Amino acid sequence: MKARLVIAALVATSLWAPLSMNVASGIYCYPGDPADVYQACKAYNAGIQQQVSNQRTLQNIQSQIHDAELQISALYVLLNQLDKQIKAQEALIAQTKAKIADIDRQIRFKQADLTRVQADVAIRDQLLGQRIRYEDSHGPINYVELVLTASTFNDLVNRMIAAQQIAASDRKLLNDLNFEHALMAQQQSDLSTQRAQVSALLLQQQAEEIDLKKNKDTQTQAIAATAALEAQLQAEYQQQQAQRAAIDAHVAQLALQYDAAAAKAGGGTGTFEWPEPACNFSCISQGFGCSTFYLEVYDPNCPYPHKIHTGLDIAGPYGTNVVAADTGVVYLYPGSIGYGNMILMVNGHGYSTVYGHLARFAGGLRTGMIVARGTTIAFEGSTGWSTGPHLHFEIRVNNVYKDPCIWLGC
Repeated sequence: MKARLVIAALVATSLWAPLSMNVASGIYCYPGDPADVYQACKAYNAGIQQQVSNQRTLQNIQSQIHDAELQISALYVLLNQLDKQIKAQEALIAQTKAKIADIDRQIRFKQADLTRVQADVAIRDQLLGQRIRYEDSHGPINYVELVLTASTFNDLVNRMIAAQQIAASDRKLLNDLNFEHALMAQQQSDLSTQRAQVSALLLQQQAEEIDLKKNKDTQTQAIAATAALEAQLQAEYQQQQAQRAAIDAHVAQLALQYDAAAAKAGGGTGTFEWPEPACNFSCISQGFGCSTFYLEVYDPNCPYPHKIHTGLDIAGPYGTNVVAADTGVVYLYPGSIGYGNMILMVNGHGYSTVYGHLARFAGGLRTGMIVARGTTIAFEGSTGWSTGPHLHFEIRVNNVYKDPCIWLGC
């Protein structure tokens, strides 16, 4: 039965054309085969059709995840801008409040000074009033009378000096009053100006607080939108992981189906050659192991976010030849999830290899073909979740990811 399936696989029609998503035709099922062989062949083809459907679903998920990531990135940019604006507005409001407090303090001091000046002026005004009333009732100083009524010369001099002192005191009182009235008017004008400044600053503060509230409302909405998108991304990631598990299960099925044929052709020895002969170990851009990329495979042994990079990234020039690291049976996944255009090779004895992000497959390569070690099977590209041209290369043992450098010596 296995032998007949292998022969059928070797003459199979194309499963998918490179870089396309055409429905697979699977392998040819010969009605003349024993019933169990024929039914197994039909079941295999049905599984392939399901795989094609899964691939399309996964591409749609990939597109949705990409859109969600772009929206989340845009929201984070907006949130950063809002944070800066809010901090600037809060600082400006604090400065405005400090100015208001400072001017209020100056107003209180000026008001105290003005009160003192007003009290002093009131007393002096009272004294001036008394002098004016006295002069009104007694008349101005009569220097002739002072001379005639003086009893002695000394008495005359004393009277003259006293009269001059009274006149000088009156002039000083009048000058002081004029100055203090002017000072009081200036202080009242200053108080009016400062009160106007306080009113303007209060209006400015109200406007700033309104803008601040708007920005905080926008920030709240953006945070809620970001949380919703992250929840959506998490759901899509879980869906993607479920689909990826389905692909891995299919890989395991293929390994059982093709393992004997691959081993018989000389594969599965545990000896692998470098998959990009034109680009050596120096082209490794990312090794096997724990990763921070959100969409990698979950691994509890890795630190947060508990993701693992399941192979080697080899970043050679775009279009670099990719060769089979070991003899095996090929299985093509054009436009697959994450990996983009991908080739799985079942190499026998539990070994399998994966080649991802390919630009295109080698001409004439078809699913089910047995390919010898060192044969060009594809060309390096940047399809799927890729930030630049590179080959993602994996070695699996019984469908478990292993570090390729264990076998390659890198």
